[in-house]
Amino acid sequence: MKLLFVCDAKIINKTLKCPGWIRGIISRLDDDFSVTILSAGCAGSDAVELSVEQRPVRWLGRDRWYSSAQLASVADEEKADVIVIFGTEKTYSLRAMELCRDAGLLNRTVLFAQGLAYACAAHYAEGVPERIIRRSTLRDLLRRENIRKEQKNMEARAADEQKAITLARHFMGRTVLDRSILRMYNSDAVYYRCNDILQSCFYEGQWRYDACEKHRIFVSQFYYPLKGFHYLLKAVSLLKEKYPDIRIAAAGYNPILGSVTQNEIKDSSYIRYIKSLIRQYGLEGHIELTGELDEQRMKEEYLKANVFVLPSTIENSPNSLGEAMMLGVPCVASDVGGTADFVRHKEHAFLYPSSASYLLANYIDELFADPQKAAKLGENARKRAAVDYDAEVNKKALEDAFRSIAHTEKS
Repeated sequence: MKLLFVCDAKIINKTLKCPGWIRGIISRLDDDFSVTILSAGCAGSDAVELSVEQRPVRWLGRDRWYSSAQLASVADEEKADVIVIFGTEKTYSLRAMELCRDAGLLNRTVLFAQGLAYACAAHYAEGVPERIIRRSTLRDLLRRENIRKEQKNMEARAADEQKAITLARHFMGRTVLDRSILRMYNSDAVYYRCNDILQSCFYEGQWRYDACEKHRIFVSQFYYPLKGFHYLLKAVSLLKEKYPDIRIAAAGYNPILGSVTQNEIKDSSYIRYIKSLIRQYGLEGHIELTGELDEQRMKEEYLKANVFVLPSTIENSPNSLGEAMMLGVPCVASDVGGTADFVRHKEHAFLYPSSASYLLANYIDELFADPQKAAKLGENARKRAAVDYDAEVNKKALEDAFRSIAHTEKS
């Protein structure tokens, strides 16, 4: 079976760069599935042959699908049985769905939910003071953006998302959040529940208390309001006196660059707010910014941490939480969106209301203070993740869904 993936994958140094969960899907599919990627984020006209974990993949630049005729031509040339459009929240999704409609390809097209713009817009700046939301730094002025404009842009993407979902005849998701949004807009689409497949390295290795760095907290992203870093800083400020060596390691794009007191001219309003909180809470020596990490370095950070924290104001199916749980890392996560679909409170992880920094602090404290509780929670998390992220089970669900969609087209 031939699959045509529409996503924002790029080619950098002859290597495919795309979200880890897409790489996980590509690497696990059976040999009778072939994948062509139609890039939504990188121009080009020549096909590139490469591999993802020894699996052959064909990549085509976005020049191939500016019109419905071009998209139909690509689908015909690649003999695509199913077209998969990744990410309802992406700026290209509505355009891709409209082109598939105009080309008569909707019966073999599936819209794959990941983040959801509707939910992101509603919770984008939760907990950030209004004055911070409305102000503009020099960088914001030059880029003509600030937090309010970012939220407005997300609202516009949510409107496009609604139109894209309305067109869908097939929809893939995995949480009560994405299913509820599908029901709001399109009760006729067929819903396929397909849990994510993690990248291979997260299925190996296990967190151990005696090997972790005590009182170290790891977060996978921090640089925009949705990820709730401002709430985590408040929680850590409540623990600093009891744990003078407490430390937050934050991964992802690093706009601070060096000392948190430097490069003010490059700050967005949110990053300047984060810096002000770091100073206000006296946390200057307690923050480590790792920058962007590949999957192996992410794994090292998970295993090094005493606790993994997911402080987001909204999530659909957070892969970072799944990765940490699969490795057996003790986790504390905000109870938002689809998070509770993968966690039972106090059994697999601690859950808390996203704005309740005092509860976040309490659960971090419990795990710092009780190694046995931390180890037990981590082991339970690992067992739960082994079910939710079982690569063979999830691969079969995906393959069955693809076959069902292809059969619909041919019947």
